[in-house]
Amino acid sequence: MSHHHLALLVFINALWGFNFLAGKIGTEQFGPLLFSAIRFAVVLILLFPWLRLVRGQMGLIMQIGLCLGAGHYSIMFYALYLGDNISSLAIAAQLTVPFSTILAIVFLGERIRLIRLLAIAISFLGVVVISFEPMGSEHLLAMAAATVAAFVMAVAAILMRRLQGVGVFNLQAWIALVSTLVLSFMSVFFESPGIDTFSDLKLIDYWSPVYSAVGATIIGHGSLYYLLQRYEVNSVAPFITLSTLFAIGYSIVLMDDMLTPKVVAGGLLTLLGVTIIALRNARQSTRMSLRVPR
Repeated sequence: MSHHHLALLVFINALWGFNFLAGKIGTEQFGPLLFSAIRFAVVLILLFPWLRLVRGQMGLIMQIGLCLGAGHYSIMFYALYLGDNISSLAIAAQLTVPFSTILAIVFLGERIRLIRLLAIAISFLGVVVISFEPMGSEHLLAMAAATVAAFVMAVAAILMRRLQGVGVFNLQAWIALVSTLVLSFMSVFFESPGIDTFSDLKLIDYWSPVYSAVGATIIGHGSLYYLLQRYEVNSVAPFITLSTLFAIGYSIVLMDDMLTPKVVAGGLLTLLGVTIIALRNARQSTRMSLRVPR
């Protein structure tokens, strides 16, 4: 990989890492469901020119949209809304990798050896260690929500593997359309935002959903797609945990997050397990060899 493309890959992870902070700040201002709906509305507006019907694939695309919008993003942003420690939630989000491998075994008939089995166990053990760190009454619930969100993302990844002939921006546009509609309805039903919700906000307050849409999704995912067109997955997989490390760094410097001994120990266990799984998945060219972060 060239130095320029390596720098781009690090930059992509930096964008994804900062998305955790944008999510935390945005959900506190808008509420998790409304924040998610606005985020996807921005993506839809920007990617609308790429929106195309794909024969024989629309049912699957709708399932993916529901899985990601109503499922993964709403639960993950709810976890960020509840939790006070962004670092621990960013670590829990990495469980998408072991979850994806487990689902590949169950539904895709993939076979794995002892090393990956141990790595999966280590990944989950790390999150368990972090979950029982006393960080407030809602810490355990936030960690549980982040874990569920990681599982739903893994399910979406399984569904995406079945797609054929769907461009990345077309898929993102359809996901945004489905998610905007579903999350807007959910926000009205559960959060009941009124005129006061928007009148109390300044224009600058909309930076967080705009960043999440443009920085994390359009630029981040678009740049990753650009790299995957030029390099094998096993060239990209070693950088799988960088977004979490960036999220931890940002949260310590900008949000005064605490890195307690349990968070450090659990984080090291989870990131070690995830890295081993990602590397071995890529080496064996499995169908679950790379996840696409949000």
